Amino acid sequence: MHLWSSTSERRPAAPPPPPSAAPGVTHDLDHIQVLRLFVTDTYRWKRDWAEWRIRFAHDEDEPGSSFRDVAALVRDKAAPLCRRAAEAVEIVLYVREEDDLKAVFDRFGATLHGAGRISAIQSRSAYEDAARVAAMLALATRSPQAEGRPGGADEAREAASLPDLAWYVEGHGLARVATAEVQRHRVTVRMGFVNGSEMWLVDVNEQSGCMHFRTRADAVSKMGIAMALRAYAARRHSLR
Repeated sequence: MHLWSSTSERRPAAPPPPPSAAPGVTHDLDHIQVLRLFVTDTYRWKRDWAEWRIRFAHDEDEPGSSFRDVAALVRDKAAPLCRRAAEAVEIVLYVREEDDLKAVFDRFGATLHGAGRISAIQSRSAYEDAARVAAMLALATRSPQAEGRPGGADEAREAASLPDLAWYVEGHGLARVATAEVQRHRVTVRMGFVNGSEMWLVDVNEQSGCMHFRTRADAVSKMGIAMALRAYAARRHSLR
């Protein structure tokens, strides 16, 4: 069922004004776990001129719905529906006006499976408020051990500087193996064992198990990858 009536004529999206640098949100492991309760991804709000963003779902296991496929759909099919300032940034479409939000929902809101499925619509104010509440809860629940862990502040800064990660995933369930190129390093997340317990391992280049996590979400998070890259660099330095 469509919530808004369709508009018969659409023009290509107008180029947006040059964006100013938006403040980044620093994520630590506790922050990510809490933030997931409020927003559906850990991407930063990348276009501060935009009042809305529409995130489209991707599924590496479904033909035609990979990250690249969905990014092309957002760029080639969703963005041209907008009359005013709009910009496709990978699998997310940023828009300024509610009319454009309605136009995109009109076209894709009824798509329940496959390419074109909308996973989240967020206003900028809701996103910023969610980040604020998540940071507050993370601060309240952070353990003394995590608070005093050496290098934590450096890893948080490094995580904030990482680009959004595009993963190539093979396999299903616990057999999933995800790979990505990060700062000229090949990063792999896979299931393994540490002291007899199942853990999600993060390999960097030729080094296996640079870091391990209990949840896959933490292993593929920016904070998890930043920790693995830091451990990899420390190992390389010790071998010199």
